Amino acid sequence: MNSAELRIEYDKRLPTYIRASNNIQDAIALLIKEKGIAYLAVLSRVKSFESFKEKIEKKRYDSPFSQATDFVGIRVILYFPKDVILVREILSEEFNILESSDKSDLLKSNEFGYRSHHLLLRTPGSWLSTPNYRGLGDVTVEVQIRTILMHAWAEIEHKLQYKSNVQVPSDLQRKLFLLSAKVEEADDQFQNLVADVNAYRHEIAIKVSSEGKFDSALDLNLDTLKEFLLFFYPESETHDAMTQNLFDDIVKYNITLPQLVDYATRFAPYRKELKDRVSGLPSAAELNYAIDVFAPKFSAPGEYTRGRNKIIRELRELAQTVK
Repeated sequence: MNSAELRIEYDKRLPTYIRASNNIQDAIALLIKEKGIAYLAVLSRVKSFESFKEKIEKKRYDSPFSQATDFVGIRVILYFPKDVILVREILSEEFNILESSDKSDLLKSNEFGYRSHHLLLRTPGSWLSTPNYRGLGDVTVEVQIRTILMHAWAEIEHKLQYKSNVQVPSDLQRKLFLLSAKVEEADDQFQNLVADVNAYRHEIAIKVSSEGKFDSALDLNLDTLKEFLLFFYPESETHDAMTQNLFDDIVKYNITLPQLVDYATRFAPYRKELKDRVSGLPSAAELNYAIDVFAPKFSAPGEYTRGRNKIIRELRELAQTVK
Protein backbone atom coordinates (compact mmCIF):
# COMPACT_ATOMS: atom_id res chain seq x y z
CA MET A 1 0.00 0.00 0.00
CA ASN A 2 1.14 3.51 -0.69
CA SER A 3 0.66 6.30 1.85
CA ALA A 4 -2.71 7.40 0.48
CA GLU A 5 -4.08 3.84 0.51
CA LEU A 6 -2.81 3.34 4.04
CA ARG A 7 -4.59 6.48 5.15
CA ILE A 8 -7.88 5.43 3.57
CA GLU A 9 -7.72 2.01 5.23
CA TYR A 10 -6.69 3.53 8.57
CA ASP A 11 -9.59 6.00 8.53
CA LYS A 12 -11.96 3.16 7.65
CA ARG A 13 -10.85 1.15 10.69
CA LEU A 14 -10.48 4.10 13.09
CA PRO A 15 -14.08 4.09 14.46
CA THR A 16 -13.66 0.42 15.40
CA TYR A 17 -10.35 1.15 17.15
CA ILE A 18 -11.91 4.04 19.07
CA ARG A 19 -14.86 1.90 20.14
CA ALA A 20 -12.53 -0.89 21.26
CA SER A 21 -10.36 1.59 23.15
CA ASN A 22 -13.27 3.12 25.06
CA ASN A 23 -15.22 -0.05 25.78
CA ILE A 24 -12.30 -2.25 26.81
CA GLN A 25 -10.91 0.56 28.97
CA ASP A 26 -14.26 0.72 30.77
CA ALA A 27 -14.40 -3.07 31.12
CA ILE A 28 -10.91 -3.29 32.61
CA ALA A 29 -11.63 -0.48 35.08
CA LEU A 30 -14.85 -2.21 36.14
CA LEU A 31 -13.17 -5.62 36.55
CA ILE A 32 -10.44 -4.12 38.74
CA LYS A 33 -12.95 -2.20 40.83
CA GLU A 34 -15.11 -5.31 41.33
CA LYS A 35 -12.11 -7.08 42.86
CA GLY A 36 -11.54 -4.20 45.28
CA ILE A 37 -8.14 -3.27 43.88
CA ALA A 38 -7.26 0.41 44.16
CA TYR A 39 -5.80 2.00 41.05
CA LEU A 40 -4.56 5.42 40.05
CA ALA A 41 -5.79 5.35 36.45
CA VAL A 42 -6.85 3.20 33.52
CA LEU A 43 -5.85 5.11 30.40
CA SER A 44 -6.42 4.35 26.73
CA ARG A 45 -5.26 5.68 23.39
CA VAL A 46 -5.60 4.88 19.71
CA LYS A 47 -2.40 5.01 17.68
CA SER A 48 -2.32 8.01 15.38
CA PHE A 49 -1.87 7.54 11.65
CA GLU A 50 1.49 9.34 11.77
CA SER A 51 2.79 7.04 14.51
CA PHE A 52 1.43 3.98 12.68
CA LYS A 53 3.07 5.02 9.40
CA GLU A 54 6.39 5.66 11.12
CA LYS A 55 6.28 2.24 12.76
CA ILE A 56 5.52 0.24 9.63
CA GLU A 57 8.29 2.04 7.76
CA LYS A 58 10.72 1.18 10.54
CA LYS A 59 9.54 -2.42 10.88
CA ARG A 60 9.05 -2.92 7.12
CA TYR A 61 5.72 -4.67 7.58
CA ASP A 62 4.27 -6.48 4.56
CA SER A 63 0.77 -6.61 6.04
CA PRO A 64 0.71 -3.64 8.42
CA PHE A 65 -2.88 -3.87 9.66
CA SER A 66 -2.46 -7.47 10.75
CA GLN A 67 1.16 -7.21 11.93
CA ALA A 68 0.78 -4.06 14.06
CA THR A 69 -0.66 -5.07 17.45
CA ASP A 70 -0.81 -1.74 19.23
CA PHE A 71 -3.48 0.24 17.40
CA VAL A 72 -5.33 0.22 20.71
CA GLY A 73 -3.26 0.71 23.86
CA ILE A 74 -4.44 0.64 27.46
CA ARG A 75 -2.32 1.46 30.48
CA VAL A 76 -3.27 0.38 33.99
CA ILE A 77 -1.46 2.29 36.75
CA LEU A 78 -1.59 0.69 40.19
CA TYR A 79 -0.21 1.47 43.63
CA PHE A 80 1.65 -1.71 44.58
CA PRO A 81 3.63 -4.47 42.78
CA LYS A 82 1.37 -7.25 44.09
CA ASP A 83 -1.57 -5.59 42.36
CA VAL A 84 0.23 -5.84 39.02
CA ILE A 85 0.17 -9.62 39.43
CA LEU A 86 -3.48 -9.63 40.53
CA VAL A 87 -4.63 -7.48 37.61
CA ARG A 88 -2.68 -9.62 35.15
CA GLU A 89 -4.48 -12.69 36.52
CA ILE A 90 -7.88 -10.98 36.31
CA LEU A 91 -7.36 -9.97 32.69
CA SER A 92 -6.00 -13.41 31.82
CA GLU A 93 -9.22 -14.96 33.14
CA GLU A 94 -11.55 -12.51 31.39
CA PHE A 95 -9.92 -11.93 27.98
CA ASN A 96 -8.33 -14.00 25.23
CA ILE A 97 -4.60 -13.57 25.85
CA LEU A 98 -2.36 -13.72 22.79
CA GLU A 99 0.89 -12.78 24.52
CA SER A 100 2.08 -12.05 28.05
CA SER A 101 5.50 -10.65 28.96
CA ASP A 102 7.23 -8.96 31.87
CA LYS A 103 9.63 -6.29 30.66
CA SER A 104 11.76 -6.53 33.81
CA ASP A 105 12.62 -10.12 32.86
CA LEU A 106 14.37 -8.77 29.77
CA LEU A 107 16.74 -6.57 31.79
CA LYS A 108 20.19 -7.86 32.69
CA SER A 109 21.57 -7.20 36.17
CA ASN A 110 23.69 -4.32 34.87
CA GLU A 111 20.93 -2.68 32.83
CA PHE A 112 18.41 -0.01 33.70
CA GLY A 113 14.96 0.31 32.24
CA TYR A 114 11.27 0.61 33.00
CA ARG A 115 9.41 -2.38 34.35
CA SER A 116 5.91 -3.18 33.21
CA HIS A 117 3.80 -6.21 32.42
CA HIS A 118 2.50 -6.28 28.86
CA LEU A 119 -0.46 -8.24 27.54
CA LEU A 120 -1.79 -8.59 24.03
CA LEU A 121 -5.44 -9.52 24.28
CA ARG A 122 -8.70 -9.72 22.38
CA THR A 123 -12.33 -9.53 23.39
CA PRO A 124 -13.67 -12.95 24.50
CA GLY A 125 -16.17 -14.60 22.20
CA SER A 126 -18.93 -14.53 24.81
CA TRP A 127 -18.85 -10.72 24.77
CA LEU A 128 -19.12 -10.30 21.01
CA SER A 129 -22.89 -10.70 20.90
CA THR A 130 -23.39 -7.63 23.10
CA PRO A 131 -23.76 -4.20 21.45
CA ASN A 132 -20.66 -2.68 23.05
CA TYR A 133 -18.32 -5.40 21.76
CA ARG A 134 -19.98 -6.50 18.53
CA GLY A 135 -17.43 -6.40 15.70
CA LEU A 136 -14.39 -6.11 18.00
CA GLY A 137 -13.30 -9.75 17.90
CA ASP A 138 -10.34 -9.15 15.58
CA VAL A 139 -9.02 -6.04 17.35
CA THR A 140 -5.83 -6.72 19.30
CA VAL A 141 -5.30 -4.54 22.36
CA GLU A 142 -1.95 -3.92 24.05
CA VAL A 143 -2.30 -3.55 27.81
CA GLN A 144 0.52 -2.25 30.01
CA ILE A 145 0.19 -2.90 33.75
CA ARG A 146 2.53 -1.00 36.04
CA THR A 147 2.85 0.71 39.41
CA ILE A 148 2.97 4.46 39.88
CA LEU A 149 6.75 4.30 40.34
CA MET A 150 7.17 2.13 37.24
CA HIS A 151 5.08 4.68 35.37
CA ALA A 152 7.15 7.59 36.68
CA TRP A 153 10.37 5.88 35.61
CA ALA A 154 8.99 5.13 32.14
CA GLU A 155 7.89 8.75 31.66
CA ILE A 156 11.25 10.16 32.77
CA GLU A 157 13.12 7.62 30.66
CA HIS A 158 11.00 8.64 27.67
CA LYS A 159 11.76 12.29 28.38
CA LEU A 160 15.49 11.55 28.45
CA GLN A 161 15.07 9.68 25.14
CA TYR A 162 17.32 6.79 26.22
CA LYS A 163 15.96 3.37 25.21
CA SER A 164 19.04 1.26 25.93
CA ASN A 165 22.37 1.38 27.77
CA VAL A 166 24.39 1.93 24.61
CA GLN A 167 22.62 5.24 23.99
CA VAL A 168 23.70 6.66 27.34
CA PRO A 169 27.04 8.45 27.88
CA SER A 170 29.27 6.16 29.92
CA ASP A 171 29.60 8.60 32.82
CA LEU A 172 25.80 8.73 33.17
CA GLN A 173 25.12 5.00 32.90
CA ARG A 174 26.00 4.32 36.55
CA LYS A 175 23.76 7.15 37.78
CA LEU A 176 20.81 5.87 35.77
CA PHE A 177 21.41 2.32 36.93
CA LEU A 178 21.47 3.42 40.59
CA LEU A 179 18.28 5.44 40.13
CA SER A 180 16.56 2.51 38.46
CA ALA A 181 17.58 0.24 41.35
CA LYS A 182 16.29 2.77 43.89
CA VAL A 183 12.93 3.00 42.12
CA GLU A 184 12.63 -0.78 42.18
CA GLU A 185 13.62 -0.87 45.84
CA ALA A 186 11.09 1.86 46.68
CA ASP A 187 8.34 -0.17 44.99
CA ASP A 188 9.26 -3.15 47.16
CA GLN A 189 9.44 -1.03 50.32
CA PHE A 190 6.00 0.46 49.70
CA GLN A 191 4.69 -3.09 49.24
CA ASN A 192 6.25 -4.10 52.57
CA LEU A 193 4.84 -0.99 54.22
CA VAL A 194 1.27 -1.72 53.16
CA ALA A 195 1.70 -5.29 54.41
CA ASP A 196 2.83 -3.94 57.81
CA VAL A 197 -0.13 -1.54 57.94
CA ASN A 198 -2.58 -4.33 57.12
CA ALA A 199 -1.00 -6.57 59.76
CA TYR A 200 -1.32 -3.78 62.35
CA ARG A 201 -4.99 -3.23 61.50
CA HIS A 202 -5.64 -6.97 61.63
CA GLU A 203 -3.99 -7.18 65.05
CA ILE A 204 -6.29 -4.46 66.39
CA ALA A 205 -9.36 -6.15 64.88
CA ILE A 206 -8.43 -9.53 66.41
CA LYS A 207 -7.83 -7.94 69.81
CA VAL A 208 -11.18 -6.12 69.75
CA SER A 209 -13.03 -9.21 68.53
CA SER A 210 -11.54 -11.50 71.18
CA GLU A 211 -12.15 -9.07 74.06
CA GLY A 212 -15.60 -7.94 72.92
CA LYS A 213 -14.78 -4.34 73.74
CA PHE A 214 -12.59 -1.60 72.34
CA ASP A 215 -9.31 -1.17 74.21
CA SER A 216 -9.06 2.52 75.09
CA ALA A 217 -5.38 2.04 75.97
CA LEU A 218 -4.46 1.70 72.29
CA ASP A 219 -2.58 4.51 70.59
CA LEU A 220 -4.91 6.92 68.84
CA ASN A 221 -4.09 7.10 65.14
CA LEU A 222 -5.98 6.86 61.87
CA ASP A 223 -5.84 3.06 61.85
CA THR A 224 -7.21 2.69 65.38
CA LEU A 225 -9.95 5.20 64.52
CA LYS A 226 -10.96 3.10 61.50
CA GLU A 227 -11.15 -0.03 63.65
CA PHE A 228 -13.03 1.97 66.29
CA LEU A 229 -15.67 2.91 63.71
CA LEU A 230 -15.97 -0.70 62.53
CA PHE A 231 -16.47 -1.82 66.13
CA PHE A 232 -19.09 0.74 67.17
CA TYR A 233 -20.84 1.17 63.81
CA PRO A 234 -20.39 -2.15 61.96
CA GLU A 235 -23.52 -1.74 59.84
CA SER A 236 -22.71 1.80 58.68
CA GLU A 237 -20.81 2.64 55.52
CA THR A 238 -17.21 3.79 55.73
CA HIS A 239 -16.01 7.01 54.16
CA ASP A 240 -12.23 7.41 54.05
CA ALA A 241 -12.09 11.15 53.40
CA MET A 242 -14.64 11.87 56.13
CA THR A 243 -12.75 9.62 58.55
CA GLN A 244 -9.48 11.42 57.82
CA ASN A 245 -11.09 14.82 58.37
CA LEU A 246 -12.69 13.64 61.61
CA PHE A 247 -9.35 12.32 62.84
CA ASP A 248 -7.71 15.69 62.15
CA ASP A 249 -10.43 17.43 64.17
CA ILE A 250 -10.07 14.92 67.02
CA VAL A 251 -6.35 15.66 67.19
CA LYS A 252 -6.97 19.40 66.89
CA TYR A 253 -9.30 19.41 69.91
CA ASN A 254 -7.13 17.00 71.95
CA ILE A 255 -9.82 14.36 72.26
CA THR A 256 -8.44 11.08 73.58
CA LEU A 257 -9.35 7.51 72.70
CA PRO A 258 -10.88 6.88 76.17
CA GLN A 259 -13.09 9.92 75.58
CA LEU A 260 -14.16 8.58 72.17
CA VAL A 261 -15.06 5.23 73.73
CA ASP A 262 -17.08 7.08 76.37
CA TYR A 263 -18.90 9.27 73.82
CA ALA A 264 -19.74 6.37 71.50
CA THR A 265 -20.95 4.21 74.39
CA ARG A 266 -23.12 6.95 75.89
CA PHE A 267 -24.51 7.90 72.49
CA ALA A 268 -25.50 4.32 71.56
CA PRO A 269 -29.08 4.62 72.98
CA TYR A 270 -29.72 7.66 70.77
CA ARG A 271 -28.52 6.29 67.46
CA LYS A 272 -32.07 5.43 66.41
CA GLU A 273 -33.15 8.99 67.19
CA LEU A 274 -30.33 10.27 64.98
CA LYS A 275 -31.15 7.89 62.12
CA ASP A 276 -34.81 8.91 62.27
CA ARG A 277 -33.65 12.45 61.57
CA VAL A 278 -30.77 11.78 59.16
CA SER A 279 -30.57 8.63 57.02
CA GLY A 280 -27.56 6.99 55.39
CA LEU A 281 -24.91 8.44 57.68
CA PRO A 282 -21.39 6.99 57.30
CA SER A 283 -19.78 5.75 60.51
CA ALA A 284 -17.52 8.80 60.80
CA ALA A 285 -20.54 11.11 60.64
CA GLU A 286 -22.28 9.16 63.42
CA LEU A 287 -19.26 9.47 65.67
CA ASN A 288 -19.06 13.16 64.78
CA TYR A 289 -22.62 13.60 66.09
CA ALA A 290 -21.77 11.68 69.28
CA ILE A 291 -18.80 13.96 69.92
CA ASP A 292 -20.89 17.06 69.21
CA VAL A 293 -23.51 15.94 71.73
CA PHE A 294 -21.09 15.23 74.58
CA ALA A 295 -18.24 17.64 73.73
CA PRO A 296 -19.93 20.95 72.82
CA LYS A 297 -16.64 22.73 72.13
CA PHE A 298 -15.75 20.25 69.36
CA SER A 299 -17.39 22.32 66.62
CA ALA A 300 -16.83 26.03 66.08
CA PRO A 301 -19.87 28.36 66.30
CA GLY A 302 -21.53 28.73 62.93
CA GLU A 303 -19.67 25.76 61.45
CA TYR A 304 -22.81 23.67 60.96
CA THR A 305 -26.11 24.34 59.24
CA ARG A 306 -29.13 25.43 61.24
CA GLY A 307 -30.72 22.02 60.71
CA ARG A 308 -27.69 20.12 61.99
CA ASN A 309 -27.35 22.39 65.02
CA LYS A 310 -31.03 21.75 65.80
CA ILE A 311 -30.49 17.97 65.70
CA ILE A 312 -27.43 18.23 67.96
CA ARG A 313 -29.31 20.43 70.43
CA GLU A 314 -32.29 18.07 70.57
CA LEU A 315 -30.09 14.99 71.06
CA ARG A 316 -28.10 16.79 73.74
CA GLU A 317 -31.30 17.72 75.59
CA LEU A 318 -32.55 14.14 75.28
CA ALA A 319 -29.29 12.77 76.70
CA GLN A 320 -29.44 15.19 79.61
CA THR A 321 -33.08 14.30 80.33
CA VAL A 322 -32.38 10.56 80.37
CA LYS A 323 -29.33 11.09 82.50
